[in-house]
Amino acid sequence: MKAVILIGGKALRLRPLTLRRPKAIVPILSQPFLSTQFALLRRAGITDIILCLASLPRRVEAAYGDGAAFGVSLRYAIEPEPLGTAGALRRLRAMLTEPFVCLNGDVLTDLDVRNLVETHERAQALLTLTVARVEDAAGYGAVRIAAGEEGGPPRVIGFEEKVRAGTPGRISVGIYVMAPDVLDRIPKGRAASLEYEVFPSLASDGTGEESRVAAHRHQGYFSDIGTLSRYHAAHRDALEGGIRIPGVGTPNPGGVIVDETASIHPDARLTGPAFLGPGAQVLPGARIGPYAVLGRRVRIEANAAVRDSILWADTRIGESAEISRTIFGGSSFVGPGAQVQGAVFGDKSTVAGHSVIPWPC
Repeated sequence: MKAVILIGGKALRLRPLTLRRPKAIVPILSQPFLSTQFALLRRAGITDIILCLASLPRRVEAAYGDGAAFGVSLRYAIEPEPLGTAGALRRLRAMLTEPFVCLNGDVLTDLDVRNLVETHERAQALLTLTVARVEDAAGYGAVRIAAGEEGGPPRVIGFEEKVRAGTPGRISVGIYVMAPDVLDRIPKGRAASLEYEVFPSLASDGTGEESRVAAHRHQGYFSDIGTLSRYHAAHRDALEGGIRIPGVGTPNPGGVIVDETASIHPDARLTGPAFLGPGAQVLPGARIGPYAVLGRRVRIEANAAVRDSILWADTRIGESAEISRTIFGGSSFVGPGAQVQGAVFGDKSTVAGHSVIPWPC
């Protein structure tokens, strides 16, 4: 079975983090994001993966190559012009002749993809959506389901785009199994949406027995990293053990994950949960955590403090600087004595020594 990962958007809601890099290679702890989806698919025995790209495709190719380093085989489908989630898939019709798994390129989850495929096969549907129940469906839109035939998987019978804030409901997680016939229903040569055009056309307005769409219930972890707040929250979830990130070690008794190549001075203080990635350096008197994430080769100078923050690779925090509730892109620098709270900086940012952000006026 093949899988397709849709990563065509420009990730505008993650800017400035995605000004120079696509969402597909944004790090989660110290791992590039798509590696979490590769691991998900590998566990289901799926290693033949097509990456459907539009924005900054060469950066993705440079990061993942042929996929061998991640235990998968990758092919790249680069859109000459963005055609939406459905239009992108329509271009792959000749490559997809059997049922396949499709993932949105920002879904972080522990879903058992093998169980999803089994649900699709039992339902004998054209399409199977992974759905989960949330306490507030307003930011997603709700999926209406009904009982399946003779005790089989439930069926999707409709979608509600406008949901009142605070209303519980089932939502689509963003991982599907599709029969190739679904692609024949997508118009050629124009932009089209899976969520707003194709899926509703397959779901019946009548009883569940008439629907061509099955529902697979997921009760584990899921999130999307498509906004700054969700990206930050996903790290807190990972540090608390809500989702395991492949390729990352386990916490020590103090709740801190320390890579074996990290260098921690005995006079530094670590407070869990926290993560110190490969090659990270923490100098005397520095205070790390809780909820601090130090990416690859991050250096924290003497007496600096970092808490509830995410520092991407090769970032350096100067002596006695204090960082809280902040994200720094890669290769950034914070000068000595600076105080930064509640901010987001893109790659190669510089904060001058003794700066105060924000100014507490």
